[in-house]
Amino acid sequence: MISRSGGAMRGVPLVVSILLSVAVAACDQAAPPAETPPDPAAAQPLSAAVTPVISVVTWPPAASVDRTALAALPKTAAHAARASRVPVLVPSRRELLAAPVLVAREHWTSFWAKTDAITVSLTMTRLSRKYPSIPPFRGPRAVRGAPAFVTANEGIWSASWIENGVSYALDVECASPEAPACASDALVLDLASGLVYVGGDEPRAAGDMP
Repeated sequence: MISRSGGAMRGVPLVVSILLSVAVAACDQAAPPAETPPDPAAAQPLSAAVTPVISVVTWPPAASVDRTALAALPKTAAHAARASRVPVLVPSRRELLAAPVLVAREHWTSFWAKTDAITVSLTMTRLSRKYPSIPPFRGPRAVRGAPAFVTANEGIWSASWIENGVSYALDVECASPEAPACASDALVLDLASGLVYVGGDEPRAAGDMP
């Protein structure tokens, strides 16, 4: 009895060993070889796979600069507008020109202003990304005579379009989410149509092109 029991106990590890061997073999057949390198393109985000391109900018005539709006800007903002590598558009409403924040960088410029009722921001960039797998498409709306996208997200109305080869994105947010002014896209469209050109550094921007 002791011998049979001992033999049975010695047989259990052998069965388990056989079953494990079969399972491991099955797993090895189903799994890809460990030495197969992963596809680097699949591991990268879409934005990392495409190098940004500097768009060709068509500058408005110097005579089209809105001198009134430019004079209404604080000195720091006016200086940033003159140094911009993209044509700078700003709202024509005087209350939005009293104390804005205008930042100009190598490829983009931003405008930000706030009143008691609304906050307005406008980004302008000459960088673009073109994905071979994604065909170009036109926005279903029209802003400043160009195809555009007009959207709303959490009370913020946005309009985006391309003008003079530059991508513009205008955001408007009301101080109160229930404000009638932000109940529709009328405000963001009105602000977009009222944007005026206040300048930029065309010669310097032209020198950046390859």
